Amino acid sequence: MAQGRPKAAAKRPKAAAAAAAAVRGTRGPRKGGRTIAPKKLRVIQQQKLKKRLEVGIRMRIERETVQRAQGGLPKKLALVTVPPPAKGKA
Repeated sequence: MAQGRPKAAAKRPKAAAAAAAAVRGTRGPRKGGRTIAPKKLRVIQQQKLKKRLEVGIRMRIERETVQRAQGGLPKKLALVTVPPPAKGKA
């Protein structure tokens, strides 16, 4: 039979635990798929090639779409971009 008081498990300070929980809550979910890195070099090379081909194909399709849209319009097509954030305003 055990003698004396049981040992207490080590706990994080409440302030540190609360701060970590607040940061975790404000960060939100992360974008993009999660992948497990393969251990074999050939698989890594295949994935890089596949990714590069996919990006190239997508960029080409986007470029062709813009060209077709510009060709059918009397005015030049202006692509909408996100304005850079203002440095002076916070």
